Amino acid sequence: MRNKARGGRPPHPCTRLLRRLGAARNPLVRRSDRLEGAFLAVAIVLALLAVPLVLALGQADVAMETAASDAQARTRHEVIATVLKTAPQPAAVGDGAPITQNSRVTAGWRLPNGSPRTGVVTVSAGDATVGARTPIWLDHRGKQTTAPLTRADAVTNGVLVGAFAWLCVIALLTGAYWVARRVLDRQRAARWAAEWQQFAGPEAVR
Repeated sequence: MRNKARGGRPPHPCTRLLRRLGAARNPLVRRSDRLEGAFLAVAIVLALLAVPLVLALGQADVAMETAASDAQARTRHEVIATVLKTAPQPAAVGDGAPITQNSRVTAGWRLPNGSPRTGVVTVSAGDATVGARTPIWLDHRGKQTTAPLTRADAVTNGVLVGAFAWLCVIALLTGAYWVARRVLDRQRAARWAAEWQQFAGPEAVR
């Protein structure tokens, strides 16, 4: 009874994987099946070998963007701009909601050295009235720019770069395996048709 129960158990996952790769001994496995398993094994190995490479790529991107973040933090300064002229009301859609949530207004601010400046800044629609104050960022020449890249953003971008690179590798390997399998499937279908025709004789063709 014990031997029968053991014989009825499904094969071990490792055994199934070896059969899938064509490495397990099985007289029913065709040469094309072994080739397909070999292609799959090569694709898996290459995907695993790509992991250290994409990690190095991600780390290099983090280092590059962290250096850029430090440079931007040294050369960019935040100042407070005061709105000098109320912006016109933004256009609204049918339900009364504004099409845009931002407005371009004339504002004034002072440079880090105390010199006054006037220009056009982008503020939220609720801050587009005279006297409203909004923070803006200036570069080392006193021109408006974006906020400096943070270290958290640098790490996030590096992780995304590495993940995207690995996904590209997986997509390339998957595509190559799919093409190889399609070729093998056509060969198997042609061989099966030829063997069936030989077995059935001329009557099968009619």
